[in-house]
Amino acid sequence: MSKVVATYWTNSQTVWTKPQTVLIPRDNRAKTVRNSETTTPQWLVFAVVASLTCLLCLTINFRAYSEMQQEVGQNEALTMQAEVLTTGNLALQEEIHSLKSDSRAIEREARKIGMSRPNEKILVPTN
Repeated sequence: MSKVVATYWTNSQTVWTKPQTVLIPRDNRAKTVRNSETTTPQWLVFAVVASLTCLLCLTINFRAYSEMQQEVGQNEALTMQAEVLTTGNLALQEEIHSLKSDSRAIEREARKIGMSRPNEKILVPTN
């Protein structure tokens, strides 16, 4: 015993012993090897994470592409509608111009609503 132990331990029955090393039997070592063989390989974890990332990116891109196609269709429909309205607007402008300047157009429109000249007789068909 050392001097420190002798100072505090006065009992003569105390005996200093070395710690014993524990030996692992061969069967337990085999189990340890089997457990390490069943762990998931690192490349498999990487492959799963990479494939999930790719699928997520594809899903997001497909959704954006679908929305873009829908907006392109709406844009084409609105463009066609604008062309139709522009053509109608030009026709109305031409009609306004002819009504302001052409006396025949004015007379034609007046006759459509039932008007006539003061000295003119209107023939009404009878059925």
